[in-house]
Amino acid sequence: MGLQSTLFDQLQSEFCPPLDTSLLAALIADIECDNNGSFIEPSSTAIANLRVSLTELAAEAETSQLSEQYANLNLGSGYSDDTTSTPSAYVGDTATSSTSGSISSQSSFSSPLGFLQAALPHIKYDRLNRALSDAQPGDGETDMWDIVAGILSEEQIREMEERGLDGLEDADVMQDEPPWHEVCSKKNKATAKKKKRSKPTALTDIRQQHRYTPVRSISLDSPRDGPVPISDRWTQLSSLSTHISTFLPPYEPSFFLSYFHSPSYSSPYAALCSAVSNINKSHQSDVDNHIPILVNLLDVLLPMYEHLNSDEQSRLRSDAELCVEATQGRGDDALELVKLLRELDTDSSSGYLEMGVYHLPQPAPSHEKISGPLKSFPPPSPLSLKARAASVPPTAVHKPSPYQWQSVKRQKRPERNPQLLPIRIPAYTRDVNGMKVKGSGNGIGKGGKGDVGEIGEYRKRMKESMRKRDEMLKEAALMWQRGNSKSRGGEVAMYYAERARELQEMAKKDAMHVAYMTVDARRVASNECNTVDLHGTTAAEAIYVVKETLETIDLTAKPLKIITGRGSHSVNQVSVLKPAIRMALIEDGWSVSSWDAGLIVRGRRAGAS
Repeated sequence: MGLQSTLFDQLQSEFCPPLDTSLLAALIADIECDNNGSFIEPSSTAIANLRVSLTELAAEAETSQLSEQYANLNLGSGYSDDTTSTPSAYVGDTATSSTSGSISSQSSFSSPLGFLQAALPHIKYDRLNRALSDAQPGDGETDMWDIVAGILSEEQIREMEERGLDGLEDADVMQDEPPWHEVCSKKNKATAKKKKRSKPTALTDIRQQHRYTPVRSISLDSPRDGPVPISDRWTQLSSLSTHISTFLPPYEPSFFLSYFHSPSYSSPYAALCSAVSNINKSHQSDVDNHIPILVNLLDVLLPMYEHLNSDEQSRLRSDAELCVEATQGRGDDALELVKLLRELDTDSSSGYLEMGVYHLPQPAPSHEKISGPLKSFPPPSPLSLKARAASVPPTAVHKPSPYQWQSVKRQKRPERNPQLLPIRIPAYTRDVNGMKVKGSGNGIGKGGKGDVGEIGEYRKRMKESMRKRDEMLKEAALMWQRGNSKSRGGEVAMYYAERARELQEMAKKDAMHVAYMTVDARRVASNECNTVDLHGTTAAEAIYVVKETLETIDLTAKPLKIITGRGSHSVNQVSVLKPAIRMALIEDGWSVSSWDAGLIVRGRRAGAS
């Protein structure tokens, strides 16, 4: 029985918990008894097989226990219907588990729920349905953009709570500029001043050419500093009208000239927009057949004018719709007409005012009537003017003698401030061949993966992608609300929703790269290559960082220590990262154990691929 107690103690220390001691005792009794029930000494093969069975049972018990803890965590945090940062959200995995909580069929795009599913595919069905039920108004139509904006705001708040205070502090540090250092100015070497060459004076010049200032000749090849002056505005308007008539036959140039000359329009852009709108009213619109042309036109125009602000982007989309309808679906003519409208709008907004004639706003007519005769005054007499001129004493001007010494004010030299240099100069991180310098550090000034400023560039690109995503979602909501089952609203709204999904994926990938480079730089700077601190990351980012780190380090010498925190800054004081990372690693076949503020990964489990 001494062997039994020793074997029981060894296996109990390894597998209990999560296994029960009674189950362990029953399994040991099976290998220590023969068919007749008499005691036999277990062989090494039987003990090895028992260890394999116990390992599998322990892994299954940990997985089931972890699933229950994770479900209770979501129910207790108040975000059961919201999307969570799932393990499959890291870069490189095409599967998405955001909809694992509630499986539902895809609704029609013409319905509000179907539009939300197409625009926000990473949000759970229950969360979208709840947002719609909360936003149902008593009277009138539901504002779809308000619903989308509310969902995005809640997602941002959830992500901030998931990151904790450490993530907010890191973001503030990355956004602040590094401090400037004062560099003392060097003493200038005494250099002899060059004397200016005196201008030759012609003493005897019959043609007197030295009295004329030279006139600069303007040639076609010579560069010009400013815009080319326009000789005749009316000729320019005539040429512009002829150019527009080629895109909109059978309208003559005189038709567009009447709009450009009309004082009712302050700018040529407003005049041309009014002319195109009147053309659209004159013929029967066939919008359904022009939807593919409009979508293809937006594919070409949006990348060309991505530098425009939100108001200019909105005008660009309105101009595209006007031009497609006016040209009867001719894509080339519509594209050239939209470009011309953009040039006219830019000329007006920039203040150049060089394309066409601009009209001042007409003053409002005055309705006041003059009552009574006008007052008449006698003409001034010449005697009073002479007396007034004589009464003004002439000012005496005292000119100094040219032969006397005169005092000249001393000119103050401009103060030369010390030159300020930034703490880092990007040019110093590459050699003469443009290759990265080894050991140049990363964006937070530490060693590790990434070039200097690379994290900042990822953050800027991620912020820009999120801004464009919000604009695409806003346009999709507006276009969906304008249309119906037979209008262009549904198809064009679907186009904007797809663009928003693409921008969302780009921002997510950039966020993963930023999280990995930040954590990796922190790991290398701490001289603990087998310790990963995941403070300030979301669950999806933390899982991606851990899996990437496990591919680059060796666990045979020392296990990987993962610091997730105790959850002091999380909702309900419960850590969100720890159960999510542990579940993802166990699913991949890693042997994971827990400690107070994190996890420890010792390697692959037996039989795991």
